Amino acid sequence: MQCKAPGRFFTIERFKWSESMVGYSLGTAGVLVGLVQGVLIRVINPRLGPNKSVYTGMLLYFIGLFLFAFANQGWMMFAFLVPYCLGGITGPAIQGIMSNQVPDTEQGELQGGFASMVSITSIIGPPLMTGLFAYFTSAKAPFQFAGAPFLLGALLTLISLTLAVKSLRKHN
Repeated sequence: MQCKAPGRFFTIERFKWSESMVGYSLGTAGVLVGLVQGVLIRVINPRLGPNKSVYTGMLLYFIGLFLFAFANQGWMMFAFLVPYCLGGITGPAIQGIMSNQVPDTEQGELQGGFASMVSITSIIGPPLMTGLFAYFTSAKAPFQFAGAPFLLGALLTLISLTLAVKSLRKHN
């Protein structure tokens, strides 16, 4: 998972953001991602260790997504980017754990598999979340809830965290 700015359509629907405001949120997300990937990972991950970095990062992703879902003021989206983007400590920790489980001769295959999984989620995620958003902002929905995609993302992250905890405990 990678930090991305809060959904464009969501912020336009919920907060009536202009294209400029959406751009500011994208810029803010970019700065936060750069800070996490370029600086904080090198400090946080060695201190926490790989397993705790995975757990902490996924928990931060969950918190960010959950908070996005229920944000009721535009400034909240900027504030909630912080825990969400800090979740970026997860990826390098997972890759490190996985790469330590396979021999050197299979590293390329592992990294290719990892990249393929990221690609698959990048293909499936947008239409799934856009469809969910469209439904819960339409007259057909039983109730209006523009944050439904963020809530689904939070739920899927919580499931992933549970699976990661079980898997990492079994292998340690």
